[in-house]
Amino acid sequence: MEHFTNEFCEIELHDKFSILTVNENVDFTLHKASIIREKLRDYYKSKDFIMISYRKYKHEISSEIYKKGQLDNMKGIAIVSSDNKERDKAIIEQPLYGKSFTFFSTLEEAKSWAKSFF
Repeated sequence: MEHFTNEFCEIELHDKFSILTVNENVDFTLHKASIIREKLRDYYKSKDFIMISYRKYKHEISSEIYKKGQLDNMKGIAIVSSDNKERDKAIIEQPLYGKSFTFFSTLEEAKSWAKSFF
């Protein structure tokens, strides 16, 4: 496993999945997503993986992230939050992503799903 942190997020890179935690009150833009995408590309190369978006803190997400520049080998997204407002946001985001997209209340549930995906 590798761990990466910068001024707007933290990411854990595991064998079959990554866990992205965006910091509180961050406006997660396409530019910021591009920085993460490069880390994912370097780590996974062409190997398939799942992205777990751990919504531990409130932040905004640009819809442009779903529309532009998705990695072909990212086979699904799991949104993790115990906040019903985050679930509502995820329902709006889901149609923007054309692959597997699911919601979990706990990180452990999302990890289990990601491990069983392949």
